[in-house]
Amino acid sequence: MSKRLAFAVLTLALLGACSSPPPRPAPPPPILDPDSACLKDLHDRRVAFEPQAATGAGSCSIANPVKVTADSGTSWNRPGVMSCSMARVVDRFETQVVQAAAQRILGQRVAKLHHMGTYNCRSRRTETTVASADMGSKGGRLSEHGKGQAIDIGGFELADGTMISVKKDWRGAGKRSEFLQAVARASCEHFNVVLTPNHNKLHADHLHLDIGPHKLCSM
Repeated sequence: MSKRLAFAVLTLALLGACSSPPPRPAPPPPILDPDSACLKDLHDRRVAFEPQAATGAGSCSIANPVKVTADSGTSWNRPGVMSCSMARVVDRFETQVVQAAAQRILGQRVAKLHHMGTYNCRSRRTETTVASADMGSKGGRLSEHGKGQAIDIGGFELADGTMISVKKDWRGAGKRSEFLQAVARASCEHFNVVLTPNHNKLHADHLHLDIGPHKLCSM
């Protein structure tokens, strides 16, 4: 190849390189909507739920509400409406606390969770507010139930049909009491507030669990 021809080939190659468009920068990672991410998480965890339309108004409303009927294979006695964040914590509690304690202490799994209430636009029920309500007052701080961030659990039904009731079985030295005490104690690692029959007589028949801003483990 002559020097003139080689020079021409090199020139054309350089011109071609200069005319190529610069490489495009990599697109930024997608920003996930936190509400959608939570719903996807519930789906991935095999929670049986239905997204709900906006519930309530003002301070007595739920962010990203869902109606739950079962958690990872554990059915509920009735559907419960709560925030997606709360549903995610309840599912983790069911798997890591309830089922683990049931297998360890009772030798079988829990088949059904019996709850006494989830979303409810009301003030906190304390002995003072209940007494005031009897006299016609409705004052008091908004309950975490009013934000869809609480659940009241009355009992657990085992795979063989045995019913373990907070009201009947909390106190005592048997396996049922041991199970309930273990569940309540471990639930303090998942929920911000845990109220048991040890708290006051208003909680004699259920465990109150919530993810509100306050901290209290009533064991």
